[in-house]
Parts: sequence; C-alpha cells; structure tokens
Amino acid sequence: MADYPKVIGAVIAGAAVDLVHQLTKGLGRLDETAKILTKPVDQACSDMSAWAGRWQAIELTTLIIQSWYLNSNFKLTSEAWRVLMVDEKNRALMHQLFDNRTLKQEYRHLVGQPIEGL
Repeated sequence: MADYPKVIGAVIAGAAVDLVHQLTKGLGRLDETAKILTKPVDQACSDMSAWAGRWQAIELTTLIIQSWYLNSNFKLTSEAWRVLMVDEKNRALMHQLFDNRTLKQEYRHLVGQPIEGL
C-alpha cells in the first residue's frame, strides 16, 4: 500500500510529460501551417517594400576594370580583387589579365573598357 502513491505520482508525471510533448508538437504544426498560409502575404509585403525602395535586381555586366580599382602601379586593391573574383566566369579572365593582382603591361590599355574573352 505504501508504494501505491509513488505509482500514482509516476503515472501523473508521465502523463504531464506526454501532455507537454503533445502540446509542443501541436504548436509546431500550427507554426508550420501559419508559415504556409502567410507566405503569399509576406511575399506581397516584400514586393511592395522593394518597389517603394526602388529596388532593382542586380545584373552582371561585361567585366570592366575601372581606373579607381587600381593604384599607381596598376595593382588592384584586395577588395576590388575579391569583388571581381566573385563571378565564376570572370575568374579565368582575371588570372589571365593580372599577375599577383597587378595588371599585366599588355592589358593596361583595357582599363575602363568592356573586356570579354581574350
């Protein structure tokens, strides 16, 4: 008889843990459902905000090495090198044009000009 209250306590504790677990699962499903239902509204708000801020999509253009990217020795700043190397198509071209970030002598006339495959 003395163990009877311990058994009841264990059953109540187990039921409480299960109840919390079930509530947590239910709230997770409600959260996922809310995300699905509000996605079109979120997208519309994002589009309106972008329009109001005059946002435009970034488009990659032909590579142009601008004069302000270079110092007086025709060496690119590390920031300019990093940015110009982002586009995978430009990487091979950049390695062809530069030696250790310094524009090769034979390509210096291209500064400020659109550069396509050489």
